[in-house]
Amino acid sequence: MTAETNRLWKLLRLASPDLYLALRGSHPEVCLSENIIKSQGILTLLSEKPQLSEWKHLTNEQMLETMGGGKYKGREKLIEQLQRLSERFSPVSPAMELLIRISAQQIQRLKAEQAEIIKMLEVLTSYNAAVQTLRQIRGISTRTAATMIAEIIDIRRFPREDSLACYSGLGMKEHSTGDSVRMVPMQLFNHRLKDAFMTAALHFVQNNPESHLTGYHRNLVKRGMSPMEANKRVARALVRVIYRTLFTLTVQETVTPEADRIKEEEGEMASGFIRSDQSHKSNKSPSPSLISKSRGRKNVKRISARKPRTRNRRKADLKIIS
Repeated sequence: MTAETNRLWKLLRLASPDLYLALRGSHPEVCLSENIIKSQGILTLLSEKPQLSEWKHLTNEQMLETMGGGKYKGREKLIEQLQRLSERFSPVSPAMELLIRISAQQIQRLKAEQAEIIKMLEVLTSYNAAVQTLRQIRGISTRTAATMIAEIIDIRRFPREDSLACYSGLGMKEHSTGDSVRMVPMQLFNHRLKDAFMTAALHFVQNNPESHLTGYHRNLVKRGMSPMEANKRVARALVRVIYRTLFTLTVQETVTPEADRIKEEEGEMASGFIRSDQSHKSNKSPSPSLISKSRGRKNVKRISARKPRTRNRRKADLKIIS
């Protein structure tokens, strides 16, 4: 979907720079939210009316109907902003018109498939305690939680939270050259897990305005840090929260009556206490004949063992042969 969305951006930039800037939220004359191209209304409008010069002949009601109808929040304002720019849209070639239609329809199809996959994930993870626990954190969806659990596999693989942070590309490692020691970012890490943590941090800040992590993000931006770097700092803090949550959940799952019984049996097996059966091999003493045979073999081996030949002895052997 990301590749197809970038392809549609390139087509719109060639077809109409004004529409391209407006949909990216950087046009000086209109005020639209950033990256609105993946909204269902815009995609439906581009698939139904890829000839941009026809938009100026549509009324607000016709454009609303072309977008799929219904009164959604912000759609009327979106139509008003697009109507202000529609006078500048020049006709596009039939080839460009076809490419815009195909690209918009492809993104719509991928979004529908993605929604079906998320529904299936909700069914598959409904009995997964780890995924359901992470979903209780506001801002972490089923897809993000399932991605984290799938990439982490088992939280016991990581002895500390710093290990998980380094594995996800959010930690630092020590780099020393001579007398200088400095911390550098990780070069090898799990990119899918890092994307999941970054997405979780972004949505956490948006959905938890009263959280101390949101305030931490806000203060970092006020000090001049870029929003992306501030989001990375929040993601690193979420690593600590998620590590402790999953580790606590793992401990609770292992400390159960059934787990205690298995652990007790394993301890008895290791100490040999449950080998009480008289027919067990370990409880039978070897017969005297086996003892004598084994001792006999050891004596024979000891007697038949030859001493290594020295240099003088080899010379004597050579003289006898000659």
